Amino acid sequence: MDLAKAMQFSLADINSVRKGILPVSSFQPLLAKVVRPVIKAIAVVLVPWLTAAYLLSPEHRISEGLGTIFGMFGNMPDFVEEHGLFRTIILIKSLVVSAGLSVFWFMKVPLDLVRDILGKRVKAAEGRVTTRDEEKKVRGKRDEVSFYYFHLREKQFQVSRKAYLAIDEGGSYRVYFLPRSQTLIAIEPAILAKEAEEKEIQAQAQAAPGMV
Repeated sequence: MDLAKAMQFSLADINSVRKGILPVSSFQPLLAKVVRPVIKAIAVVLVPWLTAAYLLSPEHRISEGLGTIFGMFGNMPDFVEEHGLFRTIILIKSLVVSAGLSVFWFMKVPLDLVRDILGKRVKAAEGRVTTRDEEKKVRGKRDEVSFYYFHLREKQFQVSRKAYLAIDEGGSYRVYFLPRSQTLIAIEPAILAKEAEEKEIQAQAQAAPGMV
């Protein structure tokens, strides 16, 4: 239960992942990882371009300003003559830099995670889970930031501090993860997973005579 709370999955979710199906409740947090870089990519290109379009239009009409910007690339001498060389260089530099930053953030979109979400399939692995914490320097942060990991054989999953504290170091667990992005979806003690499998087999055996 501590692990379920820490990783925000329910009993209904664990029943779903045991069958190899990605639960619907997992879609929102997973999509957030996809949408976040997309929003940044759009923002870093839209803000400078729309600001420049607003300032270039005499009546501050963005549509007219955008026409002026695109016209600049087609007739640079006239634009330089009207607005000056210095302003033209500053404008081109800001637009090119914003476009480059936009490409950078689009490249951060986790395509493997997108494919996993669309595929809705979950894989499982079982064994002893060990933990590790690591201090790293993060851009924009003054102090080092702590990162926490679960290790199962050659696999490594980044988790929250709550999940890190809830795990029984060296205990036997079954982990459920997405096949392409290796994103951890849920984890449970191996003994509970095996008990659930046994109950499922018994339920099917009891239902079989009735079906016949």
